[in-house]
Amino acid sequence: MYKNIIPDGTRDLTNEECMRKSKVINSINKVFDLWGYKEVMTPSIEFYESFRYEHSGIKEENVYKFFDSKGRILALRPDMTIPIVRLVSTRFKNMSSAIKLRYCANIYKVFEEFSGKINEYTDCGIEFISKEKEFSDLEALIIAIDSLKSIGISNFKIEIGEINFLKSAIEDLCISEEEKTTLARLIEKKEIESLNKFLNTINIDESIKKFFLNLPLTFGSGLGVLSKYKEMSFNCKMLNSVRYLEKLAEDLRVIGYDKYLSFDLGLTPRLSFYTGIIFRGFIEGSGNIVLSGGRYDNLIGNVKKDFGAIGFSINVDELESILDNNLEKKLKYNIIFNESNKIEAIKKGFELREKGFVVELIPSKDEENINIIEEEYYGY
Repeated sequence: MYKNIIPDGTRDLTNEECMRKSKVINSINKVFDLWGYKEVMTPSIEFYESFRYEHSGIKEENVYKFFDSKGRILALRPDMTIPIVRLVSTRFKNMSSAIKLRYCANIYKVFEEFSGKINEYTDCGIEFISKEKEFSDLEALIIAIDSLKSIGISNFKIEIGEINFLKSAIEDLCISEEEKTTLARLIEKKEIESLNKFLNTINIDESIKKFFLNLPLTFGSGLGVLSKYKEMSFNCKMLNSVRYLEKLAEDLRVIGYDKYLSFDLGLTPRLSFYTGIIFRGFIEGSGNIVLSGGRYDNLIGNVKKDFGAIGFSINVDELESILDNNLEKKLKYNIIFNESNKIEAIKKGFELREKGFVVELIPSKDEENINIIEEEYYGY
């Protein structure tokens, strides 16, 4: 019944699609390599327990699970950050200096049918593990911008948030954890009408209620939006979050990267292990996120004391599907021959391949002599 079809959320790629995807991957990896990040690989299959970290934010229903021969629950990795943390805890446990890692790996998630999302996609990303915070945040943002630029696009934005801004605004409210989660979700999704109704059901000051109603409407480019966040802040933690972003934004402005930035301090990350800045990338004309990342000090701190970490990943399949990546046509030779001159045809193929040409040998009973035909094709 299922002989000639593939599961929902998966896809086959043919030559030109493979080439476009490889072109994106090669461009991104070149940037990572030029910044000194070393490649690592982890298994596609991990123990499911690894992803049940208290603050992972990974939903059980989004994970592909199965059993091994010993009855243990295994999972196809739904994320690369947790496998990298596991790797650091073993292979890099004795390193006292900064660790810069890069990867390109397939990720597996179960999305709802007809959601338009694919369940298997390729992420290319970096993880910067160090005892220093400010410069590593700046470096990660620069590399994120350089990576998207390397693909030949300029119409993108890196939207930056800071998890502690909203967290510190919510944490002292006398409401339940479930209500805090609902409040954060409505703010991020900018569901103003639902947010207003929800705020009317909880007991908070009118000034705080006004802040939460204005927060989803306050976002955009430039240092001006950060000034608005400073005016809206009502505790020291919120002010510190904004001041930290101002410093990052000024550094990026000086090197000419401010045009790629926007800010939204109402962001709440999909993965709940983030502890500082969070960011995501969008390309004009696409509503989908092509890049996402953030700081996760507590997660890495569990395996390397006094270390923090920041990282991001780029969804290669999402990029490949929306970019007009023109492929270069190359010259190819077709050598048509019959049984009597096959050795001569093979030798001629060797000769042309040594010069760097692609050669395809085509046997034919109808061809009396060797016939060499030039052809343009999409190839590596």
